[in-house]
Amino acid sequence: MYLQLISKELRQVAIVSIFYCFSVYAVTIFIAPLQRLLIPEVTLFAALIFPPHGVRVLTAWFYGARSIAYLLIAAIFTHFVLFSSSDVTAKTWLSWVLISSVAWLSFEIIRLCGINLYKLKSNPTRNAWRSLILVGFISSILNSLGHNIIYAGEILPENTLGTLLAFIVGDTIGTFVCFIVIMLVFRFLAPRPTTISR
Repeated sequence: MYLQLISKELRQVAIVSIFYCFSVYAVTIFIAPLQRLLIPEVTLFAALIFPPHGVRVLTAWFYGARSIAYLLIAAIFTHFVLFSSSDVTAKTWLSWVLISSVAWLSFEIIRLCGINLYKLKSNPTRNAWRSLILVGFISSILNSLGHNIIYAGEILPENTLGTLLAFIVGDTIGTFVCFIVIMLVFRFLAPRPTTISR
């Protein structure tokens, strides 16, 4: 029994890590280079389209508080796969803990307001997806404020507001893009009705 539970947890961690790593890779290859040409002072800290935030929201929705551990492992895995030459500092660890917990915190804030979005997992309607976008927006604000505190000494004062907005816009739009991609994938993989020729 314990082996089955451990196997299940490891499988879930692997799935989250692969999706998270792939989405970060997409940002690194496609989005960041273009943004670097347009607004280089913001690109160092935030991408204006950041689908990995959508992975965070979905992970928190499916796994609740356990998502913090899953996403922390995913962040560490992604770092060593894609950015192994970069140093790991105390600020890096603080950033990993922050990004791993903001989505779950947002779900809990909404739950304390009387709306339990976890119940929508059994029947994900269009309204459920809209609610998840709201979670993405709230968690993007927490993420933005947290990163501005963590990297306060590295962000120029004149770039503070731009960086705040970049996190909020990037995480929110990234969540929307992530959901669109997932829906398209599910639609593509869905079994198609067969026609019988006469």
